[in-house]
Amino acid sequence: MSHRIVQLQAVLLLACGLLAVRLAHLQLLRGAHFRRLAEQNRLRLIPEPPPRGLITDRQGRILASNQTIFRVALVPQDLEEASAVFANVSALVGRPAQQLQREYAIQRSLPFLPATIVASVPKDVALQLEQERWRWPGLLVKPETVRRYPRGESAAHLLGYLSQPTAEQWPRLKSYGVHPQQLVGRMGVERMFDDVLRGRAGGVMVEVNHRGRQVRVIGRREPEAGAPVRLTIDAELQALIEQSFGTQPGAGVVLNPTTGEVLAIASRPAFAPEAFAVSEASAIRRYLNDSTAPLMNRAAVGAYQPGSIMKLVTAAAALEQHLINPGTTYACPGSLTIGDRAFHCWNLDGHGPLTLPEALMQSCNVYFMQIGRRVGLAKLRAALDAMGLGRRTGWLLEEHTGHLPKRRLTEGEVALLAIGQGEILVTALQEAVIASAIANRGSLIEPWVVKAVADRPMTQRAPSHRVRWATETFEAIEAGMRRVVSDPAGTGHRAMSAHISVAGKTGTAQTHLAGRPHGWFVGFCPVEQPRVALALVAEHGGSGGDLPAAIAKAICEYVAATDL
Repeated sequence: MSHRIVQLQAVLLLACGLLAVRLAHLQLLRGAHFRRLAEQNRLRLIPEPPPRGLITDRQGRILASNQTIFRVALVPQDLEEASAVFANVSALVGRPAQQLQREYAIQRSLPFLPATIVASVPKDVALQLEQERWRWPGLLVKPETVRRYPRGESAAHLLGYLSQPTAEQWPRLKSYGVHPQQLVGRMGVERMFDDVLRGRAGGVMVEVNHRGRQVRVIGRREPEAGAPVRLTIDAELQALIEQSFGTQPGAGVVLNPTTGEVLAIASRPAFAPEAFAVSEASAIRRYLNDSTAPLMNRAAVGAYQPGSIMKLVTAAAALEQHLINPGTTYACPGSLTIGDRAFHCWNLDGHGPLTLPEALMQSCNVYFMQIGRRVGLAKLRAALDAMGLGRRTGWLLEEHTGHLPKRRLTEGEVALLAIGQGEILVTALQEAVIASAIANRGSLIEPWVVKAVADRPMTQRAPSHRVRWATETFEAIEAGMRRVVSDPAGTGHRAMSAHISVAGKTGTAQTHLAGRPHGWFVGFCPVEQPRVALALVAEHGGSGGDLPAAIAKAICEYVAATDL
C-alpha cells in the first residue's frame, strides 16, 4: 500500500511539475503574445465610412453628392422578443416579416454590430420607429450618409456606381482602411478616382466582454470627407442628348475637337446609380437581368458596324492616292456586280453620274464601292488604322477597341468594307475622334473627362497622333459633309439649322434584324470654326438621317445658344 502511495505521489509531483513548466511557458515566455490577443479580443472597431467627394460638371453643377438616409437595423446582443419586433417593424415599413427575418439572418455578424433589415425608410417612418424603440429592445434607426445622384440616370455610365468590394479587391483595399461593408467605386469615374473620392474612414472603438457584448466606448475618430472631382462635361447638354433619345437605345459623344474634352457622353437605356448606393436589391436585380443591358456604356463599349459614315475615310484614302479628285465622276445604275454577285445601292433606281461631293451628299453605295476597290484592301486598312480604328482612343475608362479585318478579303468584301459593312466594328467614341480629326485638320485627339481633382487642374493632353493627309483632302471631305446637311437632297438634311452651320455624314448599317439597321450621324459645328465634334448612333433605330440627324441639330443649336 505504502509503495502505491509513493508512486501516486511521484505521479502527482510530476504532473504538478509539468503544469508549473507549462504555466511558466505561457505566462513568462508567451505572456506578451497572449496579452496582445486578449487586448484584440477585448477591443472592437465599429467603422464609420466618410462622405465621398462631390462630382460636378464643368460649370460646377452637382452630379454626385451625399445624402442622409435612415437604415433600420437590429443589434443582436440587445434583441428581445424577436418575433414581436419583426412583426411591428413590418407593419410600419410595409414589408413582410419573413423578408425582414431573411435580411437579418444574412446581415448578422458580431453580437454588438447592427444588422440592417431595411436599407432605407422615409424620414417620417424613421421618426415613428424611433419613438417606439423603448418598447422594442435591439431596434436601431441609424442615420447614414450615402451617395446621391440628383440628376437621376443622367450620365450614369460616366459616373458609375458603388458596391461592396469584390473578393479580388478586398485584400488591396483593406490596407487603405476600407472595411468589407464599405461601398467603393465599381464603374466609371467612381471607380477610376475611388481613392480620391473615398476619403478616410473613421470609427468608434468599443470594449466587449468575453461573450462579445459591448461594455463601453473607448474612443472615436471622425471620418474625413473625400476630395471633389470636376468633369469636363456640360450637364445640360448631357441631359439634352439623353432626353432626345427617349426610349430609343443608342449613344452619343460630343467632344471639343481642339482640346479633346468630352462635353457629353450619353448611353441609353441607362440606370439609376442611387439604387446601388442605397442597396435597393429589387432595382439592382432588375438592371442585372434586363435584356436591354442598361449597365453597358454603349458610347465607349458598344461596338457597331459603321455603315456609310465610313465613306468619309474611303474618300480620303482615294484622294490621298490621287485615284480621284472632287470632280471625279462615277455612274450609279443602282447596283454593282462583282464576280457572280450583285451589290445594291440603297437607291435601287440608281443615282446616275455623281462627283465626290454629290456621292457624299446622297451616300451612294456604288460610288464608294468602286473607289474602295481601286484603293485596295491594304491602303484602305491603313487609312482606317490612321484614323485610330481597331485600338483604344486613350479614354481612361471602360472602352472597346472595335474591330478591323486582319485576314485577306475577297474583292466583294473589300467593296463592303469601303461602305462600312462586313468585318468592321466601331464605337461612338472612336467616331467622335474621327469627326474631330476632320474638323481640326488631322489631329487625332485623346478624349479626356476630368478637369480638376481636389481643385487642382488636370494637365491637358497633347494630340497623340497626327493624320498627315493633305489640306485639300480635308477640304474636299468637309465640302461633301456640308452638302449632306445643307442640300435639301442630302441624307442628313434634318440636321440643318438656321442658327449654326453643320457638317455631317449619315450612316445606315444593316444588321441581322431585317428592317432594323443602326442609324449613325457624325459631324461638327459650326463649320467655319468647329467648337464641337459629335457622333450619334441609334441602335436598330433606322436611318441615320432621322433621329440621329435631329439630335445633331439640337446639339449644334445648344452650342450656338451657349458659350460652350
